[in-house]
Amino acid sequence: MNSIAKQFTLICITLIFITQNSCVSFKPGWKDLKSGTDTKNVSELIAKAKKLENVADSKEDLLKLIDVYKTIEKTDAQNYYALWKIGNYNILLGAAFSDKKKDKKFYYKQAIQYCEKAMCTNEDFLKRVNSGEDIIDASESLTIAEIDAMGYWYTARFYYFKDCLSPLGRVMNTRIVIDNNSMIDLIDKLDPSWAGGGNYFSRALYYIAVPEKFGGSKKRAEEEFGLAIKTGPNYIVNHWGRAKYLYSLLGDTESMKEDLEWVVAQDPHMAGNTYPWNVYFQSDARKMLAKIENTKP
Repeated sequence: MNSIAKQFTLICITLIFITQNSCVSFKPGWKDLKSGTDTKNVSELIAKAKKLENVADSKEDLLKLIDVYKTIEKTDAQNYYALWKIGNYNILLGAAFSDKKKDKKFYYKQAIQYCEKAMCTNEDFLKRVNSGEDIIDASESLTIAEIDAMGYWYTARFYYFKDCLSPLGRVMNTRIVIDNNSMIDLIDKLDPSWAGGGNYFSRALYYIAVPEKFGGSKKRAEEEFGLAIKTGPNYIVNHWGRAKYLYSLLGDTESMKEDLEWVVAQDPHMAGNTYPWNVYFQSDARKMLAKIENTKP
């Protein structure tokens, strides 16, 4: 009996430990706002960043690009454009250039914080979160002027959920998905065509990830990808995502190959999404195509 009691106690302690260590917390971006309002050099720095953005195709280039945007932040702490761009490219660092989970966690958390900083350029939103209001409730104050920060905020959290959490961790952190869907709904009200169908793309991933008994549906996912492609026909991400996340899962090799071949045929400078992101999508598409060829009977 004593042995059973000890085993039960050990199980309880283990479950408490797992629960406490599985719940993710993100440091709020508004806790790390910088000061500085010297805007005299900002236009030159933004021009420098845009020039680098058109050629950045490596981790080293991406880090240099982020450094330029961080220099803008030091010069003009409320520069919305620089803040959400830093968030956006931290997502790419985690997704494309990080093999270790700890590195992905770092970059995705940086992305979330910077997108929140960008949201804080809306004074009403900043007042509400500083008063202790939940970020989703406070986000009702955000406008179309903050839409990129909103969109890449939930994107960074999706990547964190997908790449950094174990199956148990995902169960313990369903709040991430719930809050993301609330942000997607807010963006739908502002501009449903945001980022060439970014919301449709994200809903497709949601329908793929969720078990059917909880509302998941491969058919609905395909419909959402279709809407994303209709909304942003020149956005490489939409065809890449459909091939990578839906057709590969369905085992539809022909459709997958068709999407991937379309991706690699695009001009990364002219297609939707920025050049650094397009380089990543095309590189990943080539790897998937090579894998298809190598697995042919």
